[in-house]
Amino acid sequence: MRLAAILALVMLAGCAALDELVQATRAQITLVEGLRKFDSGEHEPSAKSLAEALKLGLNPRDRALAHKHLAFIHCAAQREPQCREEFRKALLADPATQLDAAEAGHPVWGPIFRSMSGPGALTAGLKQYENGDYEESAKNLQGAIELGVPEKERATAHKHLAFIHCSSNRVGQCRDEFRKALAVDPALELLPAEAGHPVWGPIFRSLKAGK
Repeated sequence: MRLAAILALVMLAGCAALDELVQATRAQITLVEGLRKFDSGEHEPSAKSLAEALKLGLNPRDRALAHKHLAFIHCAAQREPQCREEFRKALLADPATQLDAAEAGHPVWGPIFRSMSGPGALTAGLKQYENGDYEESAKNLQGAIELGVPEKERATAHKHLAFIHCSSNRVGQCRDEFRKALAVDPALELLPAEAGHPVWGPIFRSLKAGK
């Protein structure tokens, strides 16, 4: 009886492994099909295949490849926010993602991708913050943090995320971002114009005093 149970478990494990292999193979085939369609200029069918490959499950490097080509498709259709979002996902899946020479020279997505590196994302996020584009700013600031900018820059990103949350009356998240900023850089101070803000000024001072 015990032997039969063991054999049943082995068979179940074998079936599960086989299912995973089939799923992975389907994902690879679908990815290759999506890339082939992209190279043929069939962007809409390519996007569907790439999205399906991502749903089926890809390893990090192939996931980055799929997101990168989805970014190209969005950029070609002048959908810059979606393009940036796909590049962001590609870099999160595989931070070593790069464009080849031909891709990097593209006049639309080349500059966008270069701006999506850690320092580039921080610069873009700060500029969008100054322009009042808080939603995109928050995405780039968070992306800069996740891509590993140096400590001072990371504190700056957390500080501006705190400003964004405070501006939207998300006081809890505002406090959390200030705490993260001070954890990274305990000597962090607000600029005079920032310190005088009626919402986040007192919050920052209370957290600073607490530390």
